[in-house]
Amino acid sequence: MAEPTTRLMNETVLNKLTSDSDSLRKEAQDAINDYTRVKMREDGFWRRIVPPVTITNDELDRQVDTDKPVKVVDKEPDSPAAISVPFASLPMNRYIRGPRYRVMFDRILTPKFTKDVDELRTYDMDIRQILSDNSIKDMLAEEDGKAILTINSLLIGANVLIPDTGVAQYITVSGGVTRDTLAEAMKVLPRTPSHLNVATVLINNVTIWDVVKFGRDEIGGDMAQDLFRTGFAEREIMGVRYIITIKRDLVPDGTVFLFAEPKFIGKFYVLEDTTMYIDRRAYMLEFFAYESLGSAVGNVASIGRVDFTP
Repeated sequence: MAEPTTRLMNETVLNKLTSDSDSLRKEAQDAINDYTRVKMREDGFWRRIVPPVTITNDELDRQVDTDKPVKVVDKEPDSPAAISVPFASLPMNRYIRGPRYRVMFDRILTPKFTKDVDELRTYDMDIRQILSDNSIKDMLAEEDGKAILTINSLLIGANVLIPDTGVAQYITVSGGVTRDTLAEAMKVLPRTPSHLNVATVLINNVTIWDVVKFGRDEIGGDMAQDLFRTGFAEREIMGVRYIITIKRDLVPDGTVFLFAEPKFIGKFYVLEDTTMYIDRRAYMLEFFAYESLGSAVGNVASIGRVDFTP
């Protein structure tokens, strides 16, 4: 009985997708069914580290060197330390300057998928999953890739001093993943002149099992037993939130990325949220998804990376 129902639903979705009505197309994208997956996909981790904010056209700033949409963001100004002086002394003048940085916008899109509408009639799988879920997660993966590429470029290289902070924020720690080495990793951000604490750790789904290995003598209490019985779900360790990702091409094994609270990192703006474009030409159906957004790290002292070596 399930197969005729599924095919009937699929035909309904097909009819809505090929309709000229925008409202019916929207209904087609919201249809729900199920099919067998062959690859794990996940939501984007960058949006969890720096929550995105929707921006409108009137909030954009024009620039003389580019036609791209740009948003200029103010940055907290630096101020000199207070000093002790003798009586009858006046303070020295310091001219106020407020630094700024800009967030430039770009478009992310999926390939254009094409299919004969008559061939779609034979499918039992949920068309909504093809049109929206997978495409959206592929775009989220692209967002994450651009974010990690930017972070790695800002951190320069392993054990290299960063000019803006004067300390190395990408370090290597020997001894593997242990309680001691994790605690050592938490010192990276506080060593900078900004004295920021780590709020979020990004780790992949293979390295996290090294944390599960921690025994009662390392974790204490019943947490070691809970990790052995139920594995590691997102939780806090040492007061720090751990985000687990399957994107091992971006977050290698034995590596963690460190982030301060979002307000210290930078900005993430969405100019045009994920949009699914669907068009039918005669008997050919075409569709692709796209979005316009911009993100920037405005404070290099808010990010770090640690590679745990054996």
